[in-house]
Amino acid sequence: MLTRFVIADLIRNPRRTLSTMVGVTLGVGLFCGVLFFVDGLSASMTARAVAPLPIDIQRIVTERVGGALALSQRFDASGALATGAQARVELVVRNPSPVAGHEVTVRSRPGTNLSFVPGSAQLDGRPLTGFVGNPFDSGAGGMGYNLGSVPPGGVRAASYLVRANADVQLDDAAITSTFSSRESVSPVPADQASSVPLAELARLIAQLPGVDHASQLSLADLGPDTLSANGILAIGHTKILGFDADYADRDATIRIVEGALSPDGAVISVEAAQATGARVGDRVTVTLPDASRFEATITGIADLSRSRSLFSSRRGGDLETFIYSRNSIIVSPAMFVATVLPAYERAATTVGTRLKNPPIREIDIALQRGLLHADPATALLQTDRIAADISAVAAHQDYLLDNISNTLSVAAEDAAVARLLFVFLGIPGLFRADDVEPGSPPERRASRD
Repeated sequence: MLTRFVIADLIRNPRRTLSTMVGVTLGVGLFCGVLFFVDGLSASMTARAVAPLPIDIQRIVTERVGGALALSQRFDASGALATGAQARVELVVRNPSPVAGHEVTVRSRPGTNLSFVPGSAQLDGRPLTGFVGNPFDSGAGGMGYNLGSVPPGGVRAASYLVRANADVQLDDAAITSTFSSRESVSPVPADQASSVPLAELARLIAQLPGVDHASQLSLADLGPDTLSANGILAIGHTKILGFDADYADRDATIRIVEGALSPDGAVISVEAAQATGARVGDRVTVTLPDASRFEATITGIADLSRSRSLFSSRRGGDLETFIYSRNSIIVSPAMFVATVLPAYERAATTVGTRLKNPPIREIDIALQRGLLHADPATALLQTDRIAADISAVAAHQDYLLDNISNTLSVAAEDAAVARLLFVFLGIPGLFRADDVEPGSPPERRASRD
């Protein structure tokens, strides 16, 4: 009965029916248009926020300059140690590098339910005498025992006995052992995995989902008045950079104004070329930290004055500050490893000198921007996931500067303000509940492994 009445009313009043249909269509169209506009606005906020970033994520590799020393820890018994039983802890320091390590200090401290057996400490098979307690946990703050210098290819072996005060599992968690040296003052745990070479690390990271490309970059400050060409010295500080042509092609702020990058040549900055009168084909000379000299043929001249990726500070005190070096020289990553790093190794291990500015070695990472076509909070979830995957590759040798997540955190706050504005204007429901990021975004300035 009701259905027949409605149909009859629609037929009897065609104008009212038509106007109602037009009004409903316009209303639905307007609502959908506003919804699509807001969704597009959110995605465009993300795109505008990340567009100026020269580098999405930087993985700064903390390689130890001054000898690739390594400490291993072993036990002459394994598994459970019964109350009153004893076991020997064996500590071996190896130096496979071509330079010596100086003031190598070994520290080893038994944990709960284990105690040092007095008089049991040995070094290279000979007893260590003159110590009341554990010599590897002696001195101010338990600094440990200074072995002195370990020559290139050298091995030093230390050991001591521990006694179980209660049943205990004998493993690396039960006894903490570290070492340090004059060249690497931060304690390094025993059996820490060796650093993955920068080229291999870049290859592994480039294979991760969400990563567009990963490139290696090396930077080092050579100090004042260290670059010359044609017998003319370029006055001022010099920076040497290690990257390849692919890196330069992806960074629009690096402009090769003449010539090209070459695996066995060097590119100098426009300012260095002007100061020395150098041209493509001439020879450039730089003085390295160990006072040795490196020469190469100039294969190109570059304008680097706008390159934030190369001259933004990576150090905590002035992080991201643009510090331009007028005198710059670019070599290939392989040449940097073969020529520049050994000079820093030799300088760091020379007694009486102190290396103030060790080289910075990093992987510069660009993400697949298509994955971030969403509001900033949703895009932030993606970049956080990718950053965690990057950190998991060969961990414990570096830290991240997560520029893109930090930027999206700020953009997410701006988007939250926009949401409040739409609600205030009486257009609630345009944002899904899961778009709202709970709480304030965490600080993502730098995240360490």
